[in-house]
Amino acid sequence: MIYLDNGISVYSGRGYRLDPKRCVRDCINLISHAHFDHVPSSFNSPAIICSDITRSLIEARTGSSIPCGPCSCETVTLHDSGHVPGSSMFLINGDKRILYTGDFNTRKKYFSDGAKPVKADVLIMESTFGREKYVFPPTEEVFGEIKDWIDDNAARGLNSIIYAYSFGKAQEVISALSGYTVYASRSVIEINRTLGKFDLDISAMPLPEDLKGPDVVVAPSGSRNSPEIKKIFKAGAKSASVSGWALDDGHKYAMRVDRAFPLSDHADYSELIGFVEKVSPDLVFTLHGFDKEFARDIRDKLDIEAAPLKKRHLSLSNFTGDV
Repeated sequence: MIYLDNGISVYSGRGYRLDPKRCVRDCINLISHAHFDHVPSSFNSPAIICSDITRSLIEARTGSSIPCGPCSCETVTLHDSGHVPGSSMFLINGDKRILYTGDFNTRKKYFSDGAKPVKADVLIMESTFGREKYVFPPTEEVFGEIKDWIDDNAARGLNSIIYAYSFGKAQEVISALSGYTVYASRSVIEINRTLGKFDLDISAMPLPEDLKGPDVVVAPSGSRNSPEIKKIFKAGAKSASVSGWALDDGHKYAMRVDRAFPLSDHADYSELIGFVEKVSPDLVFTLHGFDKEFARDIRDKLDIEAAPLKKRHLSLSNFTGDV
């Protein structure tokens, strides 16, 4: 049985909760990574599995103490999902081999060679960018454009403010801008400090009282109205957003920035399709984003049974007779 209920509920020989909203005592709880939308609100269970980096980040970001760490369950193995540092895919070896990707990315990053397909009977996967229009340009090309934009701003005496998630995107941007003077908001610096414990050296300086410039500032978009960012704009600055949604025409205007660059921690459409093909499952469940459209494309293009994950799916046999 696989269905949406307190995260994703899976029964395959025993009970599992994948990215639960709250951890439960009667199941194995699997936490894929430390983005807040995947972090449980409570950890009242002795059976919690995640990577060491994910555990440390959750504890640093929430103040909670959680008993998760290296996998100690003989039916579960962790695999790098390539999404953010510490993010994991989970392979459950129960009645069937079930692979849960969580959020994932197959492109090479500063901390990872990207997610690698693992053979499974059932694949539960994200479909955030599950439409054909969402195919990202090469990462090197995107950062080349970002550097050109920064250089143009500097030539005009302007600071460059890059809005990026505090965890994941911010570190990728900072790593790619080695050679530039990069300052970061407090939330980004705190994440960098935790990652430093795992030999991930992300070099950025805390924002000073007065930024002389022209320099580069990396901060979450939610900080745009903070006194520090307002002061930088007053001194002269241009702003940019880095997001996979930058492929949408309206993203730049919705984010109220001067430029938008298509850079994502998620797999794009071509990666999603290629991943399914290489895993070669009998059945795929999609969730997030364009789940219905992507499930249809899996059926039409790969001839693999697929459906968006819903609440209260009865059993795997509802979809294929021999799975």
